[in-house]
Amino acid sequence: MHYGEKMPISYLHTLETMGLERPALPDQLWRYMNFTKFAAMIENCGLYMSRLDRLGDAYEGWIPETPREQYRGLIQEEFFRRDRELRKQAPKLRKRIYVNCWHANDHESYAMWKLYVTENKGVAIQSTCRRLRDALKQTAESLSLYKVTYKDQSEEPVHGGSMIRSCLTKRPAFSHEREVRLVWWPEMDTGQLRKEAGTVDGFYVPCDLDTLIERVFVAPARHDRFYAKVKEVIKNYGVKTEIVQSTLELPPP
Repeated sequence: MHYGEKMPISYLHTLETMGLERPALPDQLWRYMNFTKFAAMIENCGLYMSRLDRLGDAYEGWIPETPREQYRGLIQEEFFRRDRELRKQAPKLRKRIYVNCWHANDHESYAMWKLYVTENKGVAIQSTCRRLRDALKQTAESLSLYKVTYKDQSEEPVHGGSMIRSCLTKRPAFSHEREVRLVWWPEMDTGQLRKEAGTVDGFYVPCDLDTLIERVFVAPARHDRFYAKVKEVIKNYGVKTEIVQSTLELPPP
């Protein structure tokens, strides 16, 4: 079966999505989070889609005023026109795009622990693109999964009037995140249209957690009580997965 054929993860072949890169199904994914967000995910049995303008980076969905001379060729002339128009609409449109962010890596990342978890009281969910796809089969929303591109947007036109490409382009300073994003946008949803799009900070999409979660890693510094707390939440909600204590801060043998 072709990747993306099953709902809800789908791919529309339009000018909006041209040039976007899909991750491979076997790719390892990680989601680092504090305990509160983890517990909320387990309780809601779903993934939280956060509104783009609520991610804390003013450059999310930003369309730079790129000089016209950087748009070369017949197609680029159309892209210049679309980018100029999109720049006016972007502040409003970025409130209608929702994302769920993952870190692509074959291994656990110490840098990601430090970036997303405070006081070593958090977890990292280990999964794969295939697991993520299969876990979302029963979700009503039409979602897409793409890699984030890291480019200097002020020097190279990369949007071509596409708000989706804009939300999947970040500055090179963030390249260490190696981000893969699950994206929902009402204008590209071939299924359910959420009437509250743009008026709420985020929403949960139903997800089969047993399918999604390969393992749950508990933050590096050992806190037996916290480990037990994570184990209790998983047990209470009947999630079947392995819990692993990260060993990144253990002394060498």
